[in-house]
Amino acid sequence: MRLAAVDIGSNTVHALVADVVRGRLQEVAHFIEMPELGAQVARTGAIGPRAKAGLRALRKVVREAQALGYEDMVATATEAVREASDGRAFAREASAAIGVPVHVISAHREAQLSFLGVSSRHAVRREWAMVDLGGASTEVVIARGSEMLRSTSLPIGSGVLASTYFSDPPRPEERARMRKAALRELTQAPDGEAERLVATGGTASNLPLVLARRNPPLVMTTADLLACEARLDRGRASKVAADLGLEANRVKAMRAGLEALLLFLDWYGLSVLHISHEGLRHGMLLAYLAQSEGWWR
Repeated sequence: MRLAAVDIGSNTVHALVADVVRGRLQEVAHFIEMPELGAQVARTGAIGPRAKAGLRALRKVVREAQALGYEDMVATATEAVREASDGRAFAREASAAIGVPVHVISAHREAQLSFLGVSSRHAVRREWAMVDLGGASTEVVIARGSEMLRSTSLPIGSGVLASTYFSDPPRPEERARMRKAALRELTQAPDGEAERLVATGGTASNLPLVLARRNPPLVMTTADLLACEARLDRGRASKVAADLGLEANRVKAMRAGLEALLLFLDWYGLSVLHISHEGLRHGMLLAYLAQSEGWWR
């Protein structure tokens, strides 16, 4: 059985195609575009003229997924669409564009689905933390094994932070202002005695490639993250992106996302970050397999 999951996020639009083999997901392909809806929503409160770019990106990733074939597709929209004054109208347009309902999920359901995807591979018996760092928000979960204990959604996102605080490349004083703003929001993070921090989302999944394109690590130390910061800041985003094989907009977002991940490590008193390539879209498919039509509620 082959399924597809589409996620309209604040920085990116993703399509995941995966096979279901003995109840587990085996990724076939993952397609990404970056229409960056979140920065527009943060500035104006609405998606507005960015809707065309968002729909164009959505149609492209769905066409790529369709070329591989699948039996069913599920689709969500998260923080940027959730917060936009015209978000519901955009979701209706998006649903019409791809022929399946695009469900605007709550922050709590987003955390549940991300956790479902991450915990399918990374759960440990003792207390641990999951951070799903997106373009406009971060879902934080404290868990024990595969059980969510506490969760919250914080208004900390790589795309919005980068567009609000950073030049290209960022200056030290800009990083200091960004850290100060992010720390104000971190006071609302759920308490926990986590022995492991697992990060998912665009920044987390791409950071290992900054450190090593061959055999990128799935565990990164604070020193590794600081080395990534130096590489991401060594010139304008367009040049760094060409050197690293990434998009310039991805580099810009990762600069702020990396800073946020360092803050989360410090907040929970840890020095090692575990990277998860499973997350929201994997959780969407697992929920669909378990619940069918009510998977998104």
